Amino acid sequence: MYLWIVGAVLVLGGLAYSYVDSHPDGVIDRQHEGDVRTTVAQFGNQLNTVSVLSPTAAEDIRKAYASYVTPELLSVWEANPLTAPGRTTSSPWPDHIEVDTVTMNATGGYDVLGRIMLVTSTGDAGIIPVTLTVSDVGGSFLISRYEENPQAPVPEVSGETSVTVTAGIDESVSAFSLTLAPEALEEDSRCPSDVQCIQAGTVRVRVLVGSAMGESSMILTLGIPSTTEAETITLTAVEPGKLSTTQHDESEYKFTFTVEHR
Repeated sequence: MYLWIVGAVLVLGGLAYSYVDSHPDGVIDRQHEGDVRTTVAQFGNQLNTVSVLSPTAAEDIRKAYASYVTPELLSVWEANPLTAPGRTTSSPWPDHIEVDTVTMNATGGYDVLGRIMLVTSTGDAGIIPVTLTVSDVGGSFLISRYEENPQAPVPEVSGETSVTVTAGIDESVSAFSLTLAPEALEEDSRCPSDVQCIQAGTVRVRVLVGSAMGESSMILTLGIPSTTEAETITLTAVEPGKLSTTQHDESEYKFTFTVEHR
């Protein structure tokens, strides 16, 4: 009997050690970590269903997020949809949230560090680090705080050598360890399709590039690679096309960048 008890204790101890070793920041009260992770994961699966630029954004936010966030946070997002998470461009879009750590805070809530995984029709397109707080509200675990941190250093996607991302003016996207935020259209001298031109012209855009080394503005020219400490950035496409002599408003432009490891 003594040997049986000792053996059982050793087995249970080994299982506990294995769990703690594999969840160094996730062992909180041994009861609600799973609930917290489930809330964040289910919420993350809704991100691609909401376009914060849509005329019906407030209604879409309520339908998609009401089950996962506190009423206070939901009301803030409904009042100002641009502060809410969701799609800001047609591509890339947020696919889901991967949870890295869960820790109990001093107020009894749960602080979560994770990553929004961005995708395009061709595959992975980078990540956005995110911080959340999940609170126990009457027995339901709801997100009470949500903050995206696109300027934080972003781990590169394993196995990928290049990433393509798209953003408009004053939007920010992540690719490997970089963030790209178009600031202003510097030039659009492309030849319209209904005009015969001597020169084809080009597009130049000023982009705020962030990395672990800090931020700097770069002028990127369509089709011409530019380099950072570890990556090559190329402006590969611009929408809308130059179909006529009519000038497009700067807010209409979408810039597609390809980022490659050097």
